[in-house]
Amino acid sequence: MSMVDLSSFHLIYRALTQGLLIGFCTATLIGPVNLMAVRRGILEGFQSVFFIGVGSALVDALCAYFVFAGLLKEGLVGFWKVIIWGIGCILLLYVIYGVLIDVRDTMSTGESETLKTQVQIIDNPLVLGLLLAGSNPFTLIYWVGVVSSLQFSKSIGLTSEAAVSFFSAILVSELVWFFILGLGIHWGRNLLNPKWLRRVSWISAVCLIIYGLFIVIKIALNLIHTGGTPALNFFLKG
Repeated sequence: MSMVDLSSFHLIYRALTQGLLIGFCTATLIGPVNLMAVRRGILEGFQSVFFIGVGSALVDALCAYFVFAGLLKEGLVGFWKVIIWGIGCILLLYVIYGVLIDVRDTMSTGESETLKTQVQIIDNPLVLGLLLAGSNPFTLIYWVGVVSSLQFSKSIGLTSEAAVSFFSAILVSELVWFFILGLGIHWGRNLLNPKWLRRVSWISAVCLIIYGLFIVIKIALNLIHTGGTPALNFFLKG
């Protein structure tokens, strides 16, 4: 085996092993995806937890791939930052709206068909996972920081196979976590008192709403201080 082959094999091995570890640790972080997975898992069971995880894992793995492959070396800047972050902010507010409608329906004796139609798009667990991870503009920033800390950019002969390996490792390891979480919640539904399950569900909903509002405010302040000026100049010149 030549030196080039050994270097490529070593790079792929690093991408796989570090990707598996980072992906699993990322998935276990307490955040909107896990909070929503817990809430929907209590209400609906294993399948909802896992498919929320699939959506979130796809977003994380794609961000990791783009950064690893050098397609996105930095976070979004300038006009595109305002546009993408603004869209993310709107999507996040829509998710919060869906949670509020869900809470309202659980409190009322009957369900409003009009309200259910309004949130039908985000009622699918896979879509929820995609929205929760994809609407957070700091997801990309997180992966830029993670990949930079691994110093893969200094490796000689960075290959597409290594980037695919990193993508696959992130995806698989995050799905393993959500599989474990889904099983735990599924069994917990049968073991815990229904009153405690309702409390956990309510706590998850409240935390999701607080998180969403916090991120929206943080996005707005960040755009005002860093991203707003390029966008303002663009519109004034236009």
